[in-house]
Amino acid sequence: MYASTTEEHTTTVSEPTSASPFPHDEKPVRAVISPHQESSPSPAPAISSTRIVTPSDSPERAVISPLERSFSPVVEQTFASVAVEAESRRGWQSDWGANDPLPPVHSPIINTTADEEDDDDKPIGHSAKFKGMDRINSPQVSLAISPASTRNSSESSAPIFVISVDDPQRVGDPIRSFIMYTVHTRTTSPLFQKSIFSVLRRYSDFLWLYETLSANNPGVVVPPVPEKSPFGRFDETFVQQRRLALEKCIQKIVNHPVLAKDPDLKLFLESDTFSLDIKHRKAELSHERGGLMASIGQTLTGPRFHETDEWFDRQRAYLDGLESQLRGLVKSIEIVAKQRAELAAATGEFATAVTDLSLSDIGKQLTQSLAAMADVQHKAEEVQTIQSQQDIMTLLATADEYSRLINSVRMAFNSRMRTYTAWQNADSDVRRVKQNHERLRSQGRLPTDRMSHTVSQISEAERRALDAKHEFDQCSKLIKSEMARFEQERVDDFKISLQSFLDGMITRQKELITTWENYQQVLLKRVAASDGSKV
Repeated sequence: MYASTTEEHTTTVSEPTSASPFPHDEKPVRAVISPHQESSPSPAPAISSTRIVTPSDSPERAVISPLERSFSPVVEQTFASVAVEAESRRGWQSDWGANDPLPPVHSPIINTTADEEDDDDKPIGHSAKFKGMDRINSPQVSLAISPASTRNSSESSAPIFVISVDDPQRVGDPIRSFIMYTVHTRTTSPLFQKSIFSVLRRYSDFLWLYETLSANNPGVVVPPVPEKSPFGRFDETFVQQRRLALEKCIQKIVNHPVLAKDPDLKLFLESDTFSLDIKHRKAELSHERGGLMASIGQTLTGPRFHETDEWFDRQRAYLDGLESQLRGLVKSIEIVAKQRAELAAATGEFATAVTDLSLSDIGKQLTQSLAAMADVQHKAEEVQTIQSQQDIMTLLATADEYSRLINSVRMAFNSRMRTYTAWQNADSDVRRVKQNHERLRSQGRLPTDRMSHTVSQISEAERRALDAKHEFDQCSKLIKSEMARFEQERVDDFKISLQSFLDGMITRQKELITTWENYQQVLLKRVAASDGSKV
């Protein structure tokens, strides 16, 4: 009755390939062009059931986006033979430190202010237990870490990070409570004092990290944290979804070649007095940047930005269209998941009714048949319920993540505008200093002893202008490299999510088919036994 069939389709996927050396015991992972380093594409090794045609290299371009490549790599395969890099690489699940005990978690000093009361409120008192210590060694950690996010660990020189966000706990009084998470870290990076450590963090701490990394690294697309939710933020399902999203966000951040070296990330992962440390850090950043209002004022009162590179205009239009499509996809998946949940509830009611009917006095054989039918319907209810949850955990989570990631891409584009404003302001300062020097010299009001001082002022202003122009050029190149990374990770993440979705659906449908076949065999045996008794 509930059996479903899987039609065979042929997919054609176009994506860039690259080759890099791998240890003999590791799965190959597609390399990503670093913002400071570029690798030429080369033919990838042959893959079973897959035919890949790789284009020739294009040495004229320093940074090449997958959207602009004029090649036609063809991957022809059916859904039945799709090979996706869904297995975890042994780069972070090897035997290094696998048996080392995790250290105890030190409770951080909580010292919040009134401006943090929107999603995470100030606690009166809290305590956190350190549960699930062995989860970081569990294969289930790989479910939240896609091959796309661990791509950089294929390089022998890149440090390895394994991040898990565990043990969500509600702490504080009932009115001003919030959720505290335990962040476990295992790393080979020499920037950290220990290789294994754990800390306690709340949602506002993750949000601070995202905003700080975005400000520290203009041009870099920082993986976003999940959005705030004013309703149902203590619901168990919501907390688990947020936990997985935070875990995936931090894992992608530490796998980024630029963000992994940021000192604020080190502070977030290591500090046991984080609430006090970020207060000092906020004061330092405010002093360095002149505050948020000063930055906004410079952008508003500075020279008007005129785009000179058509590539950025095309990317903005592309992002607008992609965001609209992702929003539509998210809405559709939500509707499907809701309908599956309703179908599961209806199936459960039907199974309960059949069970009640089997308890009536209608004959032994019919009673047994109805009881077996009720078991089949309960199995169908279980399958539909799990499938509804998996729709949200796989496809919906990925679509929602990339709809938020588009905002991070736009923030990177806006950071380029800020560097342009700084460059133009520096040029204006050079012209002002030169005009002041020429005016004083023409009026004879420039003594000889002040001549060297004004000349040094001009040289210093010209140096700042050159540095600002260099920063603008570097930001432009970095954004192009980040867009290439964004496109590659998007293809990989959706491929993995779709593969996981289809594999789970096929497995559950096979279980349901087996249940129906067993029920059919029971009925056939009873019919045969009944016919034999009549003879």
